[in-house]
Amino acid sequence: MFKIVSSFEATKAQSEAVQEVLEILKNNKFTTLLGVTGSGKTFAMAKIIEGLQKPAIVISHNKVLAAQLFAEFKNFFPNNQVEYFISYYDFYRPEAYIPQQDLYIEKEAVINEVIDKLRHRAIQAVVSNPYCIIVASVSCIYNLGSPDIYKQTFLNLYQNQKITIDEITLKLVSMYYENNEYDFKQGNFRIRGNTIYIFPSAEDRILRVDLEDNYIENLFLVEPVSLKKITSIDFFTIYPAKIFISDQNTINRAIIDIKRDLEQRYNELVNQGKTVEAQRLKTRTEYDISMLSKFGTCPGIENYSRYLLGLPANSPPYTLLDYFSNDFIVFIDESHVSIPQLKAMYKSDRKRKEVLVEHGFRLPSCLDNRPLNFEEFLQKVKKVVFVSATPGEFEVSNSHIVELLVRPSGIVDPEIIVYPNKDFIEKIIEIIQSKNENERIIINVLTQKQAEDLSEYLILNSIPSAFLHSKVKPLDRIKILVDFRKGLYHVLVGVNLLREGLDLPEVSKVFILEADKQGFLRSKNSIIQLAGRAARNSASQVVLFANEITPNIYSAIQEIERRRKYQIQYNIQNNITPTSIPPKPKDILKIVFSLVGKEINNYAITVNDLIYLDDEEFINYIQKLNKKQLSELEKHFSKQMKEFAKNMEFEQAIIVREKIKIIKNFL
Repeated sequence: MFKIVSSFEATKAQSEAVQEVLEILKNNKFTTLLGVTGSGKTFAMAKIIEGLQKPAIVISHNKVLAAQLFAEFKNFFPNNQVEYFISYYDFYRPEAYIPQQDLYIEKEAVINEVIDKLRHRAIQAVVSNPYCIIVASVSCIYNLGSPDIYKQTFLNLYQNQKITIDEITLKLVSMYYENNEYDFKQGNFRIRGNTIYIFPSAEDRILRVDLEDNYIENLFLVEPVSLKKITSIDFFTIYPAKIFISDQNTINRAIIDIKRDLEQRYNELVNQGKTVEAQRLKTRTEYDISMLSKFGTCPGIENYSRYLLGLPANSPPYTLLDYFSNDFIVFIDESHVSIPQLKAMYKSDRKRKEVLVEHGFRLPSCLDNRPLNFEEFLQKVKKVVFVSATPGEFEVSNSHIVELLVRPSGIVDPEIIVYPNKDFIEKIIEIIQSKNENERIIINVLTQKQAEDLSEYLILNSIPSAFLHSKVKPLDRIKILVDFRKGLYHVLVGVNLLREGLDLPEVSKVFILEADKQGFLRSKNSIIQLAGRAARNSASQVVLFANEITPNIYSAIQEIERRRKYQIQYNIQNNITPTSIPPKPKDILKIVFSLVGKEINNYAITVNDLIYLDDEEFINYIQKLNKKQLSELEKHFSKQMKEFAKNMEFEQAIIVREKIKIIKNFL
C-alpha cells in the first residue's frame, strides 16, 4: 500500500485541500488544485495518492521539473516504487521533407541508454506493481508496443526449476536478448558451461543462473564488471529487452498488408500524375520490406507499427497509459502549460508526416505512428487532477477549483518593482553586486541567444553565471540547477525553462526583461509563474523591465497582490513569522542515477567527463588516486580550462576551475 514517510505534517490548509479534492473525485472526472509556489502542492499530491491507494502517473511538461518531482515523490514514498519516464533521446531530429527546397531530412537520433533503462523500469513497474508512481514527461502519450503482448512476454526463473540452457536462450532470443561475448550490456546474455549470465534490460546487476542436470541450482545477482556475487535469490522475472515485440509470423502478416497498401497508394499517386513520388514510394517501401523479411527490422520501422500491432487505420496508438490497470489517477503538473503541450504534440507530428506522405516518402500508415490527440488522451484516463498556480482555460471550464494559497513557511508573494528598459544591464549588475552571498538570481529573457550572450557578459564581469534552455541536454539541465543551488553559479539566465515548479529557495530575485512585450512568454500567467521562482525566499523581489504597464503586467500584479494579502492575513491570524531556511540542495542527478546503481560512474568514466561529476562523487573518485595520478589529472584539467576559455565557453571553464581547487586539497 502507499504510505508517506516524511518529517512533514500536513498543515490545516493542505489537509482541507486534500480532503476537498478526494471528495470531488468521488463523483467527478476532473478537479484542479490551484496552489501558489511553495504551498506544498507536491506534498498535497502525495497525500491524495495515499488517500486513494491507486497507482498514479504524474505528467510534467519538461524533463527538469519531472526529475525534481521524481526526487520528491521518491523521498515521500521510500517503500513504494517510484519511476521516471521521459523521452530517451539526447538528440532527436525527425524525418522531414521541405518541398520549397526539395530537401529531404533523414531521421537522426542519439538514444541515452541510462534513460532507456529508466523507461524499462517504469513499464515493468506499471505491469507488475499495483502500488507504483510514474513521473513522466509528455512522451507518455507517444506510441509504444502492445501492452497485452508485453505482459505475456516474460521469463520466470526460480530455484529447482526444471529447464535447460537451450530453453532459456530460446526464450531470451524471442524477447530480443542478444548473445554477446564482448560488449556485455543490458539486453545481452552469455553462456559459460552450465552457467548463463543475463543482463536484464532495466537492471544494473547481472543475473547468474547455475544449472545442474537441467535444473536451476542457484540464482545470483552479480556485479557487472567483476561478476562478484552480491546476493542469492530464489526468484527472478525477466522482461523483454525491447518494448516493441514482434515474432516472424507477425512480421510476415505485416509484409502482406504493407504490399497491399503500397500497391493502392502507388496507383493513387500515378493517377494524380505524381510519377516521381510514386516511384520514390515504391523504391523506399520495397527496400523496407526486404529488410523486414531478412532481418525482422528496418530503418524507421516505427512507421509500420500499425501493421505490426494489427491495428486498423486511424486507431489510437498504445501508450504508457495502456500499461496501467483501469483504475489509476493522473496528475497533470503545471497544467496551464502541460495541456497546451499535450494538444500540440499530435498536430505538429501529423503536419510533418502529411508532407512526407504527399511526396511519396512514406505510406499513409506512418500517420498512425503518433502521439495521442487530446480527445484520445481524455478517453484513456478516468480521474485527473490538474495542478497549477495559474490554471488555464480548459481547467477552469471543466473542473472544480480547490485553492491552496497558504505557504507553511509564511512567506508572502514577492514584491513587484518596475524599471524602464533603458540601461537594464547596468541596473542588473548593480543589483547583483549588492546581493547577499547566499542569494541566487534568475534572469528571464526571450530568446536562447539572449540567454547565452547575457550569461557570457556576466561572466566577463566576474559574475558566475550559466544559461539554461531547451538545447541543453536533460541530464545537464539537472546538473546546472544543482550547481546553481550549491553556489557554483550566482545567476541563471533562461528562457522558458525557468518558469514553472522549480524548487529554488535560494532565489531571492527574479528579473524579467522586456516584460511589456506582447505574447505567450509575457502573458499574465507567465509573469505570475516567473515571479513564483522567488516565492520561496523571505527577501524576495521581482524586477520587471518595461516601458509601460501593459494589461498583462497590471493583471499579474493585481493577482499577486491578492495572494500577498491572503498570506499576510493568515500569518497574522496564526502568529506566523515568515522565514526561509533553504534545505540542502538535493543532488537530483544522483537520485535519478541511483535507480541504475553505479551507472553515474559509467556516465563519467572518461577523464573529460569527470569534470561534470557531482563534487561528492568527484572527491570519492580522486581519493583513490595516488599523488602522481592527481598531478596528471590537475595538468589535464588546467589545459582543459584554458581550452574552454579560449573557445569562450566560460561556464565550462568555471566548472573545471572548481574541480582543480578540489584536486589541490589532496596534493
